[in-house]
Amino acid sequence: MTDNFRRKIHYNDLIATFDDVLILPGYTQTYDVDISAQLGKYEFNIPIMTAAMDTVTEEEMAIQMALLGGLGVLHRNCSYEKQLEMCKNVKRARSFIIRDVATIDINARVSTAKHKMEDAGISGLVVVDAKNRVCGIFTKRDIPYSEEEARKGKVKDYMTEDVISIEPNVSRQEALEVLYNSRIEKLPIIEDGYLRGLITKKDLKPEFPHASIDKEGRLLCALAISPKYPETTAAQNILKEIDDYVDIFFTDVADFYKERDIQNVRKLMNFLDSDFVLGNIGTYEAAEHLLTKADFNEEKFIGIKVGMGSGSICSTSIQTGVGAPTIFATAQVADAIRDYNSEIGLIADGGFKNPGDLPKAFSVGADMIMSGHFFAGCTESPGYIDTIQGRKVKVYRGMGSKEARTTNYVLDRYVEGAKTLPEGVSDYVPYVGELSGVIESLTEGLSNGMIYAGAHNIEDMKNAKIGLVSAVGMMEQKPHDLMGKY
Repeated sequence: MTDNFRRKIHYNDLIATFDDVLILPGYTQTYDVDISAQLGKYEFNIPIMTAAMDTVTEEEMAIQMALLGGLGVLHRNCSYEKQLEMCKNVKRARSFIIRDVATIDINARVSTAKHKMEDAGISGLVVVDAKNRVCGIFTKRDIPYSEEEARKGKVKDYMTEDVISIEPNVSRQEALEVLYNSRIEKLPIIEDGYLRGLITKKDLKPEFPHASIDKEGRLLCALAISPKYPETTAAQNILKEIDDYVDIFFTDVADFYKERDIQNVRKLMNFLDSDFVLGNIGTYEAAEHLLTKADFNEEKFIGIKVGMGSGSICSTSIQTGVGAPTIFATAQVADAIRDYNSEIGLIADGGFKNPGDLPKAFSVGADMIMSGHFFAGCTESPGYIDTIQGRKVKVYRGMGSKEARTTNYVLDRYVEGAKTLPEGVSDYVPYVGELSGVIESLTEGLSNGMIYAGAHNIEDMKNAKIGLVSAVGMMEQKPHDLMGKY
């Protein structure tokens, strides 16, 4: 094994990209490989994240990624109010215990309850009085058939008063037994008459046994965050409310190795309770600074995200002449993490074109990978499916593109004040269908790469040997000398 990850890609000779390297075959002892990953206290069944881009990850993508065992990082190219709504929807999607319970006042009209259920897409409400004490349950089955009664009637006249409930700190199995024995679908958690939460039957089903969940059984929620500390009290208050639903904040800037960003994020860490992944950076020196000189809260600083200019829609390196391709950046930062704090997670971000790029990233020290390119064409990504020349497509744009920066929410993602110089492009990508199919292809490519390399798990992959490929070798490793499309 070489002395460090940087030497694996000949750090002193060139800045390598994914296409420049190949993993050398290893001794295969088993076909049973473990691709699970850990980031801080969070465990993931698959080591894959979707990028915080407005054409990649909103609530639908984040929910599905978490259900499949990965993580979707919600973008921030929108108002705090929209971010709060997305985070709430992720947390409410699959939760063992719902804390943000939908309620209705006991004196409200049936029509109000009906509209509230329709707007929220739910089938029932907990009925409470002015002091938030539970009075009953009102469901769609309680709505009277008569339109006149439904319009004028009061909730208190039709609700179920005898509420079957459970005490706090209940186990999943206990909740299941009460729900089954009582033949009900919703189980309020009541303490001294006051509502403390809600358990629903659908959220206890083991439909997604490998989902990424928090300690209460809710889906993990991650959100991109500006490196700027909010200036107004109103902005600070809503960001604090967002914090209640977020497990991990990802600082969202092209180059985080800046004094102002570091100082502001230090303040944000002290202000917010959630954990942080910081980035992007691209060198050993930048990682060394974050790990030894930035004085971040050690409990909340759980990861570093690396790569600059590698994304298929990123033009930063072309526009500025500065960059750090992802595999190069990963090797650089992996060495710093190994030297100073091996508990910090490392996310390789961007530049992935093929499933085989994933094992390459892990071979130089990554713990997880992040991509937008793989996922922008999925059913679950934001935007509609268009048709161009008979092919189904979806829009994919860089957050530094002119189109993305018209909202003004991400102007600080790149150099502040540089409003006219785009550092990204906008274009179409092929529609690829449901996310589950894409994840299956990526995980199969990763698993097979690990088998060929002789690795049992992600940590083993860091011991894999890699070599540089010549220009002719790059051509030869692809299908060639054929008469068809290749």
